Amino acid sequence: MRRKSKSSVNKDAWLATYGDMITLILVFFVLLYSMSSIDQEKYKLLVKAFTADPKTLEEISMEESELITENLEAAINAEEKIELENIQDLEDLYKYLRDYVEKNNLQHSVYVAITDNLVYVRFASSLFFEADRAVLKEGGRTILDHVGMALSVVEPSIKNIRIDGHTAESAPGDESVNDRDLSTERANEVLKFLEDKYIVDPAILYAVGYGRYRPVAANDTETNRAKNRRVEILVSKTDTMQDTLDQIYEAEKRNAQGQEQ
Repeated sequence: MRRKSKSSVNKDAWLATYGDMITLILVFFVLLYSMSSIDQEKYKLLVKAFTADPKTLEEISMEESELITENLEAAINAEEKIELENIQDLEDLYKYLRDYVEKNNLQHSVYVAITDNLVYVRFASSLFFEADRAVLKEGGRTILDHVGMALSVVEPSIKNIRIDGHTAESAPGDESVNDRDLSTERANEVLKFLEDKYIVDPAILYAVGYGRYRPVAANDTETNRAKNRRVEILVSKTDTMQDTLDQIYEAEKRNAQGQEQ
């Protein structure tokens, strides 16, 4: 009688299943880790692709809008700063003055704007002058030093620099100072400071005193009157009025020479 042979049993076969399980667990944790560091934008797109829930889509859309706004603001803030020696034209002048205002937290006292032909800078009078006085304060001189250095760099490419002085209508019962005289004196004080220290050609400088007659706010409160008390510097690369005057001057010179002959 033939004896049955014993079947061989692989006692280590379970290791293959165990190894497969460990491999799957490892892959699972790798996926979890990759999801934890996934790009936020790609993850949102993935969620959007697998959901039709209007509320979820709306929330993602709002977050995307906020992100776009944040990126735009970051790009604006990261805009290249203009150094003093790199100023070449009015746009550079504008950027330099704007950066100076922001760096020194002067936004509430100084306003800078630009057009095709003009850089406009408005200063609250309190930065430069004591009440009812036309003598530059030390802090005002410091600010004008920075402005003057920038103007000196751009001077070869500009036509003129105009300084406008403005006062406010006096509070009821207070008429101790002539506002027209005060505004003119303040404008001239700024002009002389720039002429003495920074501007080579004095002919491009002139000052105007408007007194209280060009307000930017109603003179009904002290806050509004403070807005009207201001000094403005206008830097332009063309001046049609001055060009016309130059033509008149030249014509007069030719007439005079003709009469002498």
